[in-house]
Amino acid sequence: MKVAIIVNDLCVRGGTHKQVLRLCQYLKSKNIDFGLYTKYYDPEATYPEFKKFDVVCLKSKPTEYQGGGNLVQRYTRSKQKKAEDRQLMDSIPKDVDVYNFHDNGVLWMIKWAKKERKAKVVWQINDLPVCFRVWLSDAHKKSISNKISRAVYKSIIPCVDRITVNVTKNKDRVVELMGRDADVFYCGVDVNPGLETHFYKKGKKTWKILSAGVFFPRRNYETLVKVVFNLKQQSIPVHLDIIGSTDSNPEYAERIKNQINELTLSGEVTIWGQVDEQKYNELFNAADIFTFININQSWGLAVFEAMSSGLPTLVSNSVGAIELLHDGEDSLIVDPFDAKQIAEVIKTLFDDSSYYNQISANAANAVKEYTWDKLYSTKMVDVFRELTRG
Repeated sequence: MKVAIIVNDLCVRGGTHKQVLRLCQYLKSKNIDFGLYTKYYDPEATYPEFKKFDVVCLKSKPTEYQGGGNLVQRYTRSKQKKAEDRQLMDSIPKDVDVYNFHDNGVLWMIKWAKKERKAKVVWQINDLPVCFRVWLSDAHKKSISNKISRAVYKSIIPCVDRITVNVTKNKDRVVELMGRDADVFYCGVDVNPGLETHFYKKGKKTWKILSAGVFFPRRNYETLVKVVFNLKQQSIPVHLDIIGSTDSNPEYAERIKNQINELTLSGEVTIWGQVDEQKYNELFNAADIFTFININQSWGLAVFEAMSSGLPTLVSNSVGAIELLHDGEDSLIVDPFDAKQIAEVIKTLFDDSSYYNQISANAANAVKEYTWDKLYSTKMVDVFRELTRG
């Protein structure tokens, strides 16, 4: 069995990229023949462990595509992306048995893998393609460009042998919107040896709140800023640190920065952007609470990584990770739009040391069994083998 692992880019440290990394490591440990292919690869910007693999790529950074525009501009961008798909496809040996695509950036390759190479195709969907997202405005759903995108995707779906997702709500959406079933394989948890075990620290002058995630509107950082403003009004000394690349959506990052300035919170909120491993560990070790109040986030790897070190974690009720969590026991599940409620939950943790330590201990214990091999990699390989046997 020969496998091709394909992801649009390896230029950031995101959840999909961690998923790809852990799968590649597992394949290597089992001596399974595989190759890793991506359009863009920056070894200094993504997880350093990728350097241990022979990554086939087109270039180090993505082509600068400006969003929006008229139909002609959108069509031109589509042609450019299709040309890149073609170039990457031609770099993959023709004797590959299984093509495993991760997310939505290599659309045309899915069709070519099936129709030109006659190979088996497994599509890992962490985030639904934009045209299928349920929170789109009615105007966007009815737009010509959205209808074209849907038609293109629906023409490609028959070329897929198996669809895998990382949360049940995405399985339901794939069934409803794409007319296909999907296997749910949860992501695993990394135990970072650089993180300290957290516990309640008495006498702190300033409580540290931490959040992490590449800047996109679904991160909902604006609500976190409001939470800090709410706590400041109550004379509760807090500081919010945000880790995450701002390059993917600089407009959103600028909006958050403007909000911070308007609320005069420049001394209480720091946007770090993408950081190296040393700084990442330093910020996690200094934190007292981790927050992940994303909107419609499919999973949330950072939630479990924070919990593994006993860091009390607030999670949005629309994040997929809550399928494995227990509110008030190992985590705290909140309404992502209710800044006042979130502020009260944080205040409760700061005021009650025994409650803080209880959540901390339960969080660390809960994630011990959530290994990548057990939850994800072995199940993906089982799918590969089933397809090649068939």
